[in-house]
Amino acid sequence: MGNQDDNLLELLDFYMDMVEKQDEIIYRMGKIIARQATDIKLLQNDREFSDEKLEEDMAIAQEVVEQYKEARAELEP
Repeated sequence: MGNQDDNLLELLDFYMDMVEKQDEIIYRMGKIIARQATDIKLLQNDREFSDEKLEEDMAIAQEVVEQYKEARAELEP
């Protein structure tokens, strides 16, 4: 393969990674939103609620968002 083919494959790999990160963000945010909707219904008057699994999902989502931002920043001049 030539250099151009290598560049195209590298670009394709990069975009596939970006799509995977977007899918992970969508998946995690969907879980968070669904859980928050349930929690809001059940706990409207309880401000002391804390959920370790929800906090874990939020932390993972934030980490993937940061990875996505870093990868996107690499594209910028």
